[in-house]
Amino acid sequence: MRINSLDKFIIPRPTYAVVDMERFGSNIDTARTLSKSDIIAVVKADAYGHGAKVLAKYAYEEKNVTHFAVATMIEGIELRKSLPDNNIKIVVLGYVSDSYVKEALESHLTLPVFDERYAAIISNTANELGIKANVALEIDTGMSRLGFSCNLKLSEFLKKYKNIHVDFAISHLATSDCDNSYAHIQTERFDKFLEINKDFSFATSFLNSSGIANYENRWTFTRPGLFLYGYESTNVLKQLQPVMSIWSEIAHVKHLKKGESVGYGRTFFAPKDMLIGVIPIGYADGYRRSFSNKGYVLIDNIQCPVVGNVCMDMTMIDVSVLGKDCIGKKVEIMGDNISAAMLGNMADTIDYEILCGISDRVPRIYKYKEGYFEIF
Repeated sequence: MRINSLDKFIIPRPTYAVVDMERFGSNIDTARTLSKSDIIAVVKADAYGHGAKVLAKYAYEEKNVTHFAVATMIEGIELRKSLPDNNIKIVVLGYVSDSYVKEALESHLTLPVFDERYAAIISNTANELGIKANVALEIDTGMSRLGFSCNLKLSEFLKKYKNIHVDFAISHLATSDCDNSYAHIQTERFDKFLEINKDFSFATSFLNSSGIANYENRWTFTRPGLFLYGYESTNVLKQLQPVMSIWSEIAHVKHLKKGESVGYGRTFFAPKDMLIGVIPIGYADGYRRSFSNKGYVLIDNIQCPVVGNVCMDMTMIDVSVLGKDCIGKKVEIMGDNISAAMLGNMADTIDYEILCGISDRVPRIYKYKEGYFEIF
């Protein structure tokens, strides 16, 4: 549905997320500028909670992004429905079950190869289909997750697996946001693999979001993920713009007398007579229970602390300073003044987890530069 204003009577729920497409486009531009190369846009986990189909389509049509990365086969197949041009590369970074390799190849997905057993399965399946499977060869340079040793020799590997074509060789930095010396060791290992296989032609990708922010790119592509949505872990880039904000409104105001309690478990007792506002957002929406008696929201630029335990569908806040006539007032849950990184600190976690945790029952409203909005 396309609308021209955020009329609260049109939005299907008073709690909603706004995804700013102009900011998303600006972050793409920043990633390319710093990378001095093109990018593989990481849109796994539903584009970190922002909506992969909508954002990938925008990235392709408005920013000419032609390479995307997902984590699972299902994510890849769903994205392929939105991007049917097989010249658009969709790289699966995670393991696809053996029995679904055929379906993944038929959907023109680029699969990861990270060990000999899996290489044999992909090559044999491709042979049955009468094709060569395009793969992303994963090299483990120190993440100790997926990947071959940097000593792998493609001359021997490709003789064994004749129906594999290496599109990309990729590796992943473990400490791009916290340990330069280890990142340097990983770089040397990846360079060693490339030197061993210098007679072969394939694209390369090494730097993730914090890698783009902190190191010079020497490879074909970078892989910005969190970066595209306005964050990176070292916070050295001030030009990044958070793409998602989350809003709600006060649904009810309750008078609380001194000594009365709030919520499950009675973890908050009123130190004085006060006003409690109820907002329709809870941990089932991704507003974490760990914000109980710790977090805050903004109403008219005034901090209103969370009181009592966050419920599955509702959260109670102290609105004493606002007065009893605040029902219907707009509430900033996350945005320019309360970032995902700040919420992560409150919850003793990371901004990635905050963004990915926003559930799909929170409507996403996409804001475009042209002045219109789309609701999904």
